[in-house]
Amino acid sequence: MLGIEAKTVYDILSEIAGDTEVYKIIDAEEVLEKLPDGFSLTKIQLSQMIRELKDLEYVDVKYFTPDEYCLQIVRRVEVAPVQTGVAVQAKPSEKQERVLYGEKKDKEEKKQASVKLGAVFFMAFLGAFLGSAIVATVTAIIIKFVL
Repeated sequence: MLGIEAKTVYDILSEIAGDTEVYKIIDAEEVLEKLPDGFSLTKIQLSQMIRELKDLEYVDVKYFTPDEYCLQIVRRVEVAPVQTGVAVQAKPSEKQERVLYGEKKDKEEKKQASVKLGAVFFMAFLGAFLGSAIVATVTAIIIKFVL
């Protein structure tokens, strides 16, 4: 969660740089001039704020010096909703089993394939029987007409 000073610096940076996905070169003096009257930051403190925003992935910094910054705004700051005294009950979460990706996929396939073992054996036996009958028929035809 951002502090008030960091959020103010972020708002100023997003105002100057815009929401486009392009890196902008921003002068430190320009940012310091746009600070509200209650805030006073030095260039070093401003650099620390921008580094904090970079670490929290609010901005992407290509390079920065104490006097200028080349950065891009990555995401918007989200303000937490204010609760007005309404009690909210948390839903009981179901305990989920942790499994590897491959095992999870196998379990899902097993749930979907609900064929009985006897049916699989019967179909395999029927396939083998039909295959043998076809081979025997072709062999009988070849022997009768060719030989």
